[in-house]
Amino acid sequence: MQLSEIPSKHRFFIGIPLLLTLIFGYFYFYNQFWTHLDPKTFTYMREYTGSRFRGHRGRQVLVHREFYDIVNKINRYAIQNNLHLLITQSYRSPNKKVYDAIVMPAVKSNHLAGHAIDFNIVYGGKVFESKDLFNGKFHRLPDPLKRFVNDIRLDPGIRWGGDFENQDPVHLDDGVNISDIEKWGEHYTQCVSDYVSATPKWRVWLKQIF
Repeated sequence: MQLSEIPSKHRFFIGIPLLLTLIFGYFYFYNQFWTHLDPKTFTYMREYTGSRFRGHRGRQVLVHREFYDIVNKINRYAIQNNLHLLITQSYRSPNKKVYDAIVMPAVKSNHLAGHAIDFNIVYGGKVFESKDLFNGKFHRLPDPLKRFVNDIRLDPGIRWGGDFENQDPVHLDDGVNISDIEKWGEHYTQCVSDYVSATPKWRVWLKQIF
C-alpha cells in the first residue's frame, strides 16, 4: 500500500512519531543543548567557542580559565592550517564514565582539572581519528595535518598525546598534572565546584520565555 492510499487520519498518526524521531535524532547527533551549562554561573571555568572548534554532537567545550589561552592558541594553529577540530572531550567531571578511550584514563587526568581536550581533525570533508594519527601513520597524513601537529609540538606550552609513552594522538594538554600537581589539585576542586553548582542553559531559556 502506498502512502497516498493510507487514510489521512492514519497518515497523521504515522507522521507524528516519524517527525519526533527526526527531531530527537537531530538534537542527539548535532546539538545536545540539554547538556550545556550557563557559563555566567562559572567562577573558574569558561566555555570555549573558537571559530575552528566544534563540540562532538554539539556538546559544550569547557576548560579551566587558566587553560583558555592555550585552547585559543590551538584554535589559531587550526586556522593557520585550514582545518577544523571536532572536540570529543574537554572538562570531564569525576563521576563521568569514559567510553572508547584510546588509553586508560589517568587518575589525575588533566581533563579533571579543565586543562585538556580530546579531538578529531576535520579536513577535506574527512574526519581523521586516533587510528589515522598514530605515529606509525603520521607520514600518510595530508600536509596541513602534519603542519598542525608540528605547530603543537613546537609550542612549549602544549603537549601532544602522540608523544606520550602510551600514544594518545587525539589528546592535547599543558602537563599541569606533572609540572605543578598542587595547581592541578586546586583547579580540580575549582572545576568540580563550578560544575555541580552551574545552572543548565535550558533553565535560563525557560525563565526568559516565561
